[in-house]
Order: sequence, then C-alpha cells, then structure tokens
Amino acid sequence: MKIKCGFEWHVQVASGKLFCRCKSEIKENKDFGEIKRIIRPSFGESGKIDTSAEFEGQKMKNITYKFFNDTDCLIDIDEEPPRNIDNDALSAAVNISYALNAYIFKNLVFMRKTIVDGSNTTGFQRTATVSVNGSFQFGDQKIKIDTISLEEDSARKESDDANQTVYFLDRIGIPLIEIATGVIDTDENEAKEIALEFGKFTRLFNVKRGIGTIRQDVNLSIENGKRVELKGFQNIREMDKVILNEAKRQENLIKMKTEFGYLKDDLALEPVDIKEVFFGTDSNIIKNAVNLGKNIIAMKLNGFAGVLGNYICEKKRFGSEISDYLKIKLNYGIIHSDELPAYGITEDTKRRIAEKLGCRTKDAFIFSICDKNYEEQVVESIKNRIKSLLTDVPSEVRLVQEDNTTKFLRPMGGKDRMYIETDLPIIKIDDKTLSNAENYKGLTVESVKDSLGISGEFLDQLISARKLDEAVYLNKNTGLPFNLIIQIAVENWKFIKRKFGVKIQPEIIEKILEKIKKEKITKEGALSVMEVIALENREDLDKIIKDKKLLKIDKNRLKIEIKKLIRDGKIEKIDSLIINLKDRVGPTFEARDAYELATEMIKDEKK
Repeated sequence: MKIKCGFEWHVQVASGKLFCRCKSEIKENKDFGEIKRIIRPSFGESGKIDTSAEFEGQKMKNITYKFFNDTDCLIDIDEEPPRNIDNDALSAAVNISYALNAYIFKNLVFMRKTIVDGSNTTGFQRTATVSVNGSFQFGDQKIKIDTISLEEDSARKESDDANQTVYFLDRIGIPLIEIATGVIDTDENEAKEIALEFGKFTRLFNVKRGIGTIRQDVNLSIENGKRVELKGFQNIREMDKVILNEAKRQENLIKMKTEFGYLKDDLALEPVDIKEVFFGTDSNIIKNAVNLGKNIIAMKLNGFAGVLGNYICEKKRFGSEISDYLKIKLNYGIIHSDELPAYGITEDTKRRIAEKLGCRTKDAFIFSICDKNYEEQVVESIKNRIKSLLTDVPSEVRLVQEDNTTKFLRPMGGKDRMYIETDLPIIKIDDKTLSNAENYKGLTVESVKDSLGISGEFLDQLISARKLDEAVYLNKNTGLPFNLIIQIAVENWKFIKRKFGVKIQPEIIEKILEKIKKEKITKEGALSVMEVIALENREDLDKIIKDKKLLKIDKNRLKIEIKKLIRDGKIEKIDSLIINLKDRVGPTFEARDAYELATEMIKDEKK
C-alpha cells in the first residue's frame, strides 16, 4: 500500500553514560533502592506548555524509581547537575555523521525536551543536534537524513497502573544517537527492508548490541491522512504488518469521516446512571464495579447503530479507538452496544439499557464504569475522541501492540516541548575527533563487503554475532579466510557458550587459529580443543593437543589408516569409510583430504 513515512532510529552507544561516569549496563531486577517523585509539566521556550506534556501532566501519577549503586548516581536522580560529555559517545555520533555525509556542527548546544510521563527523573531529556542534511544509500535511492542527534536514553519501565508508574534507572543516561530521515514515498514492504538495512549499517559502529539497543519509530501517513508516529516496534520483521494495519486504519477513518461525519453534529452525550439495570446480573465486570462502589454511566449516540462495531483494521474496531483513548487518559474503558452481548451482559440487559436511554433502532450507546468525581471528564473525553475521529485522522503518537495493531499513546508533541539546557556549556567538537571521523566518510555495508572481500551472508553473520571487529583483526593477523574464522570464532564460540556457559576469550581463539594455520590441529579438532578449555578451565593448547591426541596426522599416516579400512572391507561408500576413519583416529584429519585420498586408493584397488 502506498504510504509516506519517515524513520527515527535510536541507537545506544557502547560507552559510559552520557553525563556521568556510571556503568552503562542493564541490571537484573534485584538489589535496588527506591525514590518517589511526581513529575509536572513546565513551560517551553515559547512560554507555552506542550500539548503532549500537558496531557501526561494531568494524570498526576506517583512515580517510583528503582536504582542500583553501580549504574546510577545523583545525576541520574536529578540531585546533581550533569558532568562533562562522554567523549566516546560524542565520537560515535560524529563518526556516523561522517558516514552519512551529513553537515556537522562543530559547537553543540544541548536542549531540554519536556517529557512528563516519568521516564526521565528531570522531567526532560537532554538532546543536541550533531549534524544535518545527510543521506543513506538504499539500493538505487538516496534516503535523506534530516538530523543526527545525541541524547540521553530514558528510564526502563517495570509497571504502570492508574496511580503509579515504576521505572528502573539503569538505562537512564545511556547515550542515544537519534537519526531522523526525511519523508519517503514507499510501501510497507520496502519500509521494512529499509529498516533492516539501516540496522545492519548501525552495527558497523561503536554501538550496543542486543534487544532494545536499537529502537525504531515510524512517522506514517497516507493520502488525505495525517502524520502518526508509531513507537515500540518489538519485532522489526513484523514492521510491514504493523505499517499496513496503520495505513488501513487511516484509510478507513477517512472513509468513515465521509460516510458518518455528520453524526458528530448531534453528539449530545447526556450521561445516565444505569446501575439499576444490572440488578441480578451474572457479569463479573459489573459485579466487581458495584462492589467497589463505582458508578456506571451510559450515553446515547444518535444514529450510531453499527458504527462503533466497524472494523477499521485487523482486530481494531471504531469503538476500540474510543476505549484506548479513555484508558490512557483516565484509566477507564468503555463497553458499547455493537459488541453486546458479551462480558456476561445478556441481550435482555442490552435491550433494557437501550430502553432506559430512549434509543431508537438506528441509535447506539456507550457506557463506562468510573468514579463519581470523574463522570464529567469521562463524558467530555468520549465526546472529544468521537468528534476528532469523525473530523480527520488524529495526528498522534501510537504504541505498537503484539498483535501488530497500534493504540493511542499521547498527543503529538510540538515545538513547545523544547527549551535551552542551562546546566551545560556549549560543547566544542575538537579537531582530533573530527580528524578520526574522516576514516568513516561514506562508509556503507557494501563498502565494507568490498574492502574485506566477503559475501553479504558472511558479513551479516559477523554483524549479528557482534564479531565484525574481531574477525577483521583475526583475518589480518592470521591470514586465514573469513569462512574459517566464522566457523571457529562465531559458530564454535556460540556452541561452547550455549553448552558450557563459558566465553572463550579472543586471544585464545587467535591461538587456536594459529594452530590450524600451522596444521597442528584440524578445524574439527579445534572444537574438541575448545571443549577441553571450557570443561577443564585450561589454556595450555600444546599440552591439550598432546593429552587428548588431537595432533593432525600427515598424509602418509592418513594413507596407512585408509588402507587398513580398505583391507578390512569397510569401503561400501566413501562416507561410511570416513565415519570409520574418524572412529579410529578421531578429529585428526580433514574430511576433504581423506575423501580425495580414499577415492584415489579405491580406484587403484579396483584396477
């Protein structure tokens, strides 16, 4: 489906935290301290409060922060001003800027971006634009890079309910490089391919690896739609499905605006208490509400019969859009007539609610379970949401769900979010950092493949395993080909780690490769050596090779062993001969050598 989209990539840098010297790592959720806060919105540089900040601030939630002694400090809990910037993080941002051919600002001015959901203890995120006007090569097209910024990562959310949100502070302050593209005319399939390709590109730099270390937001719209920001992609390989669902959602909202837009003009929404209608109900939702002393208020929607139940994309109805909004804003949901009977509410109860509200055949109703002092806010929120949905596609931030749909998260932020950072001086990028970054100018995945002389498959393996730098070093120092290095340093290394829980150090891997090069051991013998290292905690390779009888045999000895097997009649197939040979002498020969010798000797035997 044709869409317009832009990406915002957020990549964690493999360095210390941005403005303190704490460890930059994610901890186990134990052995922590706690502090509690309430975050309030502040005025931006224009003197106004940003719409998204105001929306979050109205919730007035209690925020609990859990901190660790070795990854968090007074800066992280906003009790001390920031220190000097981490130079490795700054260098990474400059290196990526050079690779993307962007114009670099030699003086960085940090700004505060207001964030009131509690994910930042300060109530803002420090961010600075490092460069602008770059480009990323994707196939035959150049994708415009608008900005490359350096900023702090936010806290890690543990839980969230109506009254309290809980965060861990180990992630807060980890450096993030944000790369924002221009608008791309594309479709859902190509958008996913762009995201995958850019993910490979970022792995060429000093960035963290693993789940959550690169996060991708997508700004998306269709013809006659509005920009919507999609956040929280859990699985990039499902991105095309998410984008397609969002595009269809916008398409159907546009159709509904044309078909049902007039209904918003007769949206009186007079709340009626319907608790008595449910007397004797078997619905657990209703019984729990009554036991908790909640109110149940219903509203008639003139002419809305069938409208609320309209599917606007896979698994998402028009009524869900109203419910999602209300849950985020006030932590209340709705039930509407188009989805009844359900939730233990019978057809007869549905009829009685409609009668109490005075509904005609073409009318619908909504009811909500809420606290008495929130009735007015519930009614107003439902009315505003319906009006906005039938007026246009709302421009907002939406959260990606596990079923590849999205739901309302908050209004779209604007320029009122930003104001100047007063705790940091203007930061000058020194000449050495700029000079070192020149080595990265124009760096691409393709240029790395060409310079190393390896296939895309091998490069993908190395990038995925976070072993690219190590493999390049080993290739240069041993002269062995990348396919062999991948077998030993990636595949065997992962097997040993998974089976024994032991990470064999790079310097030992290099020594093992040297033994292969000098024909002291075979490729298969190398795995046996690595198993001994893991099991017996040994690093004396020569002694291991000798003790375990892993020394590679020469061709004369190999011929003798093959001749014995031929003489014993074990030559039905070459493959079975190789298996028997391995049983006799272990992994001390290369299968290819044995195969060639055996083929030749069997031919001679038959003459």
